[in-house]
Amino acid sequence: MPPSVLYNNIYQRFGPILERYNMEFCMIPLTSDLQMNPFRYRKTIVPEPMFLVHAVMALAGHHVKSPSTDDHRYTALKLFRESLNASGNIEDGSSMLDAIMILFSFDETQSTIGYWSTHLKGAYGLIEAYGGIKAWTISARADAQIGLLLWYITPPMLRKISPALPAKLFRWDAITSLLSREDCVFPYGYVEAILSNPDDRKWNFFDLCGCPHSVVTLVMQVVRLSAEKRQSSLMRYVTFDTTAITQIEQALESWHHISPPTLTFGSEEDIQQDQDCMHCSEAWRHGLLLYIYRVFRWKPGSPIPMRVVRWARVIVDHVVACRDESMVARQALLPLFFAGCEQRDRSVRQKIVQFCSVWNDRTRYQMFGSTIPLLEEVWAEQEAKGFENVWWGHVVDRKHAASCYPLQMRICFG
Repeated sequence: MPPSVLYNNIYQRFGPILERYNMEFCMIPLTSDLQMNPFRYRKTIVPEPMFLVHAVMALAGHHVKSPSTDDHRYTALKLFRESLNASGNIEDGSSMLDAIMILFSFDETQSTIGYWSTHLKGAYGLIEAYGGIKAWTISARADAQIGLLLWYITPPMLRKISPALPAKLFRWDAITSLLSREDCVFPYGYVEAILSNPDDRKWNFFDLCGCPHSVVTLVMQVVRLSAEKRQSSLMRYVTFDTTAITQIEQALESWHHISPPTLTFGSEEDIQQDQDCMHCSEAWRHGLLLYIYRVFRWKPGSPIPMRVVRWARVIVDHVVACRDESMVARQALLPLFFAGCEQRDRSVRQKIVQFCSVWNDRTRYQMFGSTIPLLEEVWAEQEAKGFENVWWGHVVDRKHAASCYPLQMRICFG
């Protein structure tokens, strides 16, 4: 039996893979790397929380196809649950939120369908237990984390926390809620706190999730209205007022990308980045217009207006126009899904499938690969029942209802 290797500390044992995680894997969920990357493993925490180390090792292990990936995930969850009852300061809460973020991201590597609401409710409960949104958004790291969970400035005890963590929370909450047409897990007061004072932050929504701040603001409004629309449809004597959604439509139709003034004196790379930004932002803008039509305007059996067909094609063109070497295009998966559900042209459909397949292999996030069968299910149903009688909501709702587990299964396009 060979002698076991002795390590002085946990970082010495897992150091190489943790370094690679910080240099490579933690950047994959973002549009571009940030100084306050909410996924980066913070080596400055002493003592190192083992639930966080194992969460990072699980996500890193997935990327390197390690046989111990599932063991690390199981250990991370076990130690995390134990720590919930033993923690007492804000730094503990920060590490726990880090772990939730990383485990959420790990689950995204497995499928678009998961227990996303459970993750979000856990994060919301944790944030509330440690002082609520006002305590967290004055931290740089935590601010971006919550923003990503929802869409997704610091007192002394919070200065080590990333500002980007809240933003990722916002992103996930918004995307799952858009698809399910249900209320967000996080209250709207959290949204307002994250969306306020964008110029005072060290991060921006586009770098986190590929959607500019002005469009994110409209997304969050649409999320609330789509939940209200669905609730009103279940009530006999309630009629949904479309005034607000009409105003959002008008805002989207008049919105346009504004290049930074400094671009005049920038480099060729600056111009390329700005074009990628424009294309991804336009994909989101047109994706929201498609969403509004299907959720708020469409009636089963009615013919599809040509403007909807054009919006869908415009989204595909914008997404594929982004440079292959950048990570920007991957952020437009949700609008691309909406566009794909409106496409009847087989060559355009194939282009979307190829995009999902390429990004599935490139990022190792199965949410791209598992988008393909969802699209194929929509297309098959449209062929069988008629294009004017089927929309993506039929398939999404069926997937949500088909879960045989007590916890809610939801779809999230990252």
